[in-house]
Amino acid sequence: MSLRVVLVEPTHPGNVGAVARAMGNMGVSELILVNPVDFLNEEAFARSANNESILEKATVCGRLEEALADCSLIFGTSARLRTIEWPSCSAREAMNSAAMAVSKGSNAAILFGPERTGLANEAVDLCTELIRIPVDEKAPSINLAGAVLIMLYEYHLAMLELSSAGKLNVEGKVLDSATSAQIQGFFDHLEKVIRKVEFIGNEPHISLMRKIKRIFVRSQLTEDDVNILRGILTAVAKKVGGKDSQ
Repeated sequence: MSLRVVLVEPTHPGNVGAVARAMGNMGVSELILVNPVDFLNEEAFARSANNESILEKATVCGRLEEALADCSLIFGTSARLRTIEWPSCSAREAMNSAAMAVSKGSNAAILFGPERTGLANEAVDLCTELIRIPVDEKAPSINLAGAVLIMLYEYHLAMLELSSAGKLNVEGKVLDSATSAQIQGFFDHLEKVIRKVEFIGNEPHISLMRKIKRIFVRSQLTEDDVNILRGILTAVAKKVGGKDSQ
């Protein structure tokens, strides 16, 4: 299992190469790119500083959900405040959690959005927690590779601490944490059922659904939690009539 660096729609090949260099510095090798610019070129290889293998082995996905389907912890990086507050933590707290999860057999991911705009709300919806790196207000912008390096430095320290404490390679998973695919499946199921019981209508309710999702994200659902909740939804749907839509 591993920590994944996920770049969502990166727009400059040099930035992707610089991210590969930062990953190599901190011993992280799994890079996933969602709808990237052409990154296998001379500039990217040059800026990777002998970490070409990370670029060559990078996974390219058309949808963010593909990159996160089997991840139990997903941290999104954000430089701006959100209209709807999302669970958040410090870089150190996040990477301590990621290190423990990986050491116990789960996948974790850190998301970085497009260089100019950052993560869209739809990407934030998939995250377990958000991370904002505290910087001086006079110079609030951090380049992509710099942000990656800060996060992976904290992860590297956390892994070193686990190793020195003899806590690596612990058997079992972290509380059988639900994967992103399981949680998104629950959210889809939930939305269908609350429409059926007319809690919301057929028109889009993006803001309300985001607030509802936030309630469950804060709980850090386990696989068993998801199974129980979906069982409740199935029972509710059958009670109000008609077949359950999952």
